[in-house]
Amino acid sequence: MLFFNNLTQFYTPKMKKLLIILSVLIVIGFIGFLSLPILINKYLNSNADRLISNMITRTSRFGEHEVTFGEIVLNYDYSGTYLKIRNIRVTPSESLGKDRIKVNLTVDHVDLTGFKWFPFLFRNTITVDSALLDNINIVSSTPPWDSLFNEPKKQKNKNGKDYDLIEVKNFKLNDLSVEIKNNVYDSVRIAMVNMDINAKEFRLTKDNLDNPNSLFDVEMIHGSIEKAQIHFDQFRQYTLVEDIDFDTQTKRMTIGSIGLHNKMDRYAYTALFEGRQSWIDISKAKMELSGVNFGSYLQKGIVEVDTLKSDGLQLELFMDKRKKEDLQKRPQMINKTMDNLKQIIHIEHLFINNSYIKIEERPDNASPKSGFIFFSDINAHVTNVSNYIERRGKNRTLELDLTAKLMGEGPLTAIVKFDLENPDGQFTLKGTLGKLNLKSLNTMIEPEAKVGLKSGTVSRMDFNILANEYDGSGELIFRYENLEVELLNKDFEADENVLRKIGAFLANRIVIKSNNPGKNGELKKGNVYFIREKHKSMFAYWWKLIFSGMKSTVTGESMEEMKKKALEKNNAATSSTSKSASSNVEKNESSKEAKKHEREEKKQVRKNQREEKSAAKKDTTD
Repeated sequence: MLFFNNLTQFYTPKMKKLLIILSVLIVIGFIGFLSLPILINKYLNSNADRLISNMITRTSRFGEHEVTFGEIVLNYDYSGTYLKIRNIRVTPSESLGKDRIKVNLTVDHVDLTGFKWFPFLFRNTITVDSALLDNINIVSSTPPWDSLFNEPKKQKNKNGKDYDLIEVKNFKLNDLSVEIKNNVYDSVRIAMVNMDINAKEFRLTKDNLDNPNSLFDVEMIHGSIEKAQIHFDQFRQYTLVEDIDFDTQTKRMTIGSIGLHNKMDRYAYTALFEGRQSWIDISKAKMELSGVNFGSYLQKGIVEVDTLKSDGLQLELFMDKRKKEDLQKRPQMINKTMDNLKQIIHIEHLFINNSYIKIEERPDNASPKSGFIFFSDINAHVTNVSNYIERRGKNRTLELDLTAKLMGEGPLTAIVKFDLENPDGQFTLKGTLGKLNLKSLNTMIEPEAKVGLKSGTVSRMDFNILANEYDGSGELIFRYENLEVELLNKDFEADENVLRKIGAFLANRIVIKSNNPGKNGELKKGNVYFIREKHKSMFAYWWKLIFSGMKSTVTGESMEEMKKKALEKNNAATSSTSKSASSNVEKNESSKEAKKHEREEKKQVRKNQREEKSAAKKDTTD
């Protein structure tokens, strides 16, 4: 009681007035607090076009583009802003020349919730709780790649400033389609149709934009792409990938179909080039990837896959040998190819199933047709496809374990092991070819050699070869029976010409052994030796190694004879190549001198013309 009596002594009229004022201020503040979103929403919606346009065009990518909207709705509360935009359109301004990247972008609608203004205004950051982007179409035109990557980089638009961070807790993208064109030819370079993405904790930083190997950070992402294309080789070839699906939680990715196609016929395409150029077509390949490290790729640009399975691949390769061969080119061995890859890659297991490869060549002779050979029912297991030292560790061997059918009938098994760290590119090649009717090889032999295999059967062929970048040697056991050849006429056909019959008879009786083992049961083992033709592919090298063993089996050549002939042939080829290179240098120097002389002559002619005009003008004046 005493306490309350003491309290009333201090409760004076002045104190009472102060309490009333304080109460009024609290009420006003409370009303202001409640009405603040109304005032902010009124301001935001009144200036929506300008605010949203500034958000887009402030970046360096859209710094000289114009933005229009169909409808904008902004709704602010204390937890953030809800933003709904309909019919967005971004177009390049007329000031952008052909040497700049232009973007035409349309979006049906964008819904953002929980947009934070403080990070946007004071930290150059966009922070959103959830985002939905629907039906986006982007058509971009760029200068040729060479001008973008080889020339010095131009400064970004001074008015543009990329965000330091864009982060979205829940992100959904529906129906994104993209076309990137070459603005010189107006041809599509890259196209993507109907990408759908669901993601959580999406983060795009300035470091991601500045680092060419980094895309963005994300905690979880699941997506699909209906179709994607990349055009190259002056738009004559393109890759086509369809039905792509990926998920970071399951670490899986599937591709319904992947191919590489040429828009031109094989003869029309190869005719465009002065030298030999391969025509290639890949189709019908399905792929399934498991154990994919998406984080490694998105953040560092490193491809890490535990298992990649390819099914149904069909590959056709064509070469016109009437074209001049480039003796200066140097196809690399596997070890150097892996080392020189610009892309860091590690695939623990690669399976190639139910595949087909056809190799076709137009020979450099009067043959009316090209020759070909094919492998069907290909199944292969490749391990340690890697140039990622940190991941592959001490395993320095890339191994290929292959089964296939040669010409659809001869069962083939092979194991190839490459030492990825051996400086000489050392590898081993072991395998077996089962029963095969040799006449089936006439599709390649007749157009190339003007000789046909009249009869013969491979019972079994085994080979064991050790080779490197320079040469290879080993052993081959070629079991065959009833081998008989025939010589073809000028039309590459068999006939009854007496001279050709005699030539074939002598070849079959004197040069070629018709059976191995022979009639006495002796099995002739072949020697393998070949010096690599450095301008030819690794697969051509394999074939020449195996063929040397087949040839020595049939002809009886010893290893010493083979090495001597190979060395003489290699020295002659090297000498010829050196002379050709020297001649080319001399021609180039001569051409340079001729062009220099021509320029000096033209300069002198122009000088004389100027002097004559000046003199004529002076005479007229006089």
